[in-house]
Amino acid sequence: RRVARGSELKMQACAAYCIGSACMTATCSCCGSLGKAVSSISARAMYTVIFGLGMGIAVVMRDYAKPMMMEIPWIGVVPGMQPSDEWFGQSAVYRVSLGNFMFFGGLSAMLLDCKTRSDPRDRHIHHGSWTLKLAAWALCVIVPFLLPDGFIDAYAWLARLGSGVFLVVQMVILLDFAFLWNETWVAREHVGWVVGLLGSTIALYAGSVTLVAFMYEWYAPKGVDCGRNVWLITTSLVPCVLFSALSTHPIAKEGSLLPSAVVTSYCVYLCYSALASEPTEYRCNPRGAYAGDGKASEVASTVLTLASVAYSAVRAGSSDFFGGTLGDGDGDGSSYAALSGAEMGGGTDADAADADSEDDVGGAASYPNGPVSYSYSFFHFIFALASMFLAMLMT
Repeated sequence: RRVARGSELKMQACAAYCIGSACMTATCSCCGSLGKAVSSISARAMYTVIFGLGMGIAVVMRDYAKPMMMEIPWIGVVPGMQPSDEWFGQSAVYRVSLGNFMFFGGLSAMLLDCKTRSDPRDRHIHHGSWTLKLAAWALCVIVPFLLPDGFIDAYAWLARLGSGVFLVVQMVILLDFAFLWNETWVAREHVGWVVGLLGSTIALYAGSVTLVAFMYEWYAPKGVDCGRNVWLITTSLVPCVLFSALSTHPIAKEGSLLPSAVVTSYCVYLCYSALASEPTEYRCNPRGAYAGDGKASEVASTVLTLASVAYSAVRAGSSDFFGGTLGDGDGDGSSYAALSGAEMGGGTDADAADADSEDDVGGAASYPNGPVSYSYSFFHFIFALASMFLAMLMT
């Protein structure tokens, strides 16, 4: 009976070993297939997806993180204070934001001075090794939850500074977009496009003036001393008026009202966002009492903000933003595959894409040469700053 029992245990152990090996093999195959699948997609698109996924996790953790975080003994240890649900939510957002910052900041540091496509870092770090990078990103998101609260508080202060830098960069990117919009429509040389340009300019200015009037009514109510709010609204409005007038003066080379209208709208929006974020009990924020009216509005606002920040980050890495060659594109996916297939002699695009996804591919002859079409390091640096900005925005 003992012999039979021993044989049965050996058979069970062998079966468990076989099942485990099969699962590991299937997992490795899936990871390999995932790496090959993403190799044919633009790198910038993939990084944007990762960034959006991280911020999506932050949104969920902000509202539902407390039960999980209360089980971690080194989180929530605040002398003389009982952490609230809001505190746990903010801490979770900071930790996820820190993970994203670590991931993109690390890539930015590793890709410093990467100027040519023949640089091994171009293929193996920026465009390749996706399975490894996805695992590294997941690890970066987990690690901050192992850190004490003091470290997260220090990062929160650092994120405030990084958010200010990102707002400046975002303004430059927005101005670049406005000039591109203006030049594209003017170059059409058709009265319809000119009318559209004029209509867009009028609509932007009209919207800005309307929002300013509502801000004076909402956040500076009569009978209440709200000098700070009035000062914020006025200091946002006056420079916009002055610079809009200056853009039509001959002294302003390539001056145009559309870029001024876009920047004016953005400045007014930032002012409104700052006033709307004032404490709900503040007497100069009577609209704070309506902050909880409708979850759908909050979700829509978050989605629009994520889309805006992702666009700004991607636009900052584009070739034409830095004065590069517009025809270069991203240099990702199919362009790499086509070049590799052509240079290797007769390989298909799919085969070339598969070859590009391997980490240990040898032979520089199968990889495109020449300068990179945009700054990889600055591209990831913008995503790192964007992670800080959204942490401030969501808390």
